[in-house]
Amino acid sequence: MERHRRALIGWALVAVIVLAAVLTLSPLPLQDLASTAIDRVLDVLHSWGVPPRVDRHVLELGANIVMFVPLGLLAALLLPRRRWWVALVGALLASVAVEAVQSAALPHRFGSLRDVLGNTLGAAIGIGLVAARRAAEDRADRPGDG
Repeated sequence: MERHRRALIGWALVAVIVLAAVLTLSPLPLQDLASTAIDRVLDVLHSWGVPPRVDRHVLELGANIVMFVPLGLLAALLLPRRRWWVALVGALLASVAVEAVQSAALPHRFGSLRDVLGNTLGAAIGIGLVAARRAAEDRADRPGDG
């Protein structure tokens, strides 16, 4: 990978990590601040026929997954294939650390195993997207397959 592209991806990864840290380690209860918006989204989803069991907890899990997809994707772009596991383990450890800090030091936040699972799943999806793209590129590059 060319140096400029690698640096750009590295800076994007740093930005994603900083944004995730701000969102997850803020002492403010962000879900309370966004309560009206969350209620509106749920109202719209339910009016479209989404079942009522899709609630705040489901949206929060979805947000945790989505937040970590770019982290896994960008890390996988920077790492060689044989080291993608490092991105997944790193996301898992970062998520455990965030949840521990939330439980121990942030009175309006609480740690959750569900959040750890959602964050790790998001990173795995990001890594999977890179893996799928590279597999498709490899198939396209093989002579005689087209």
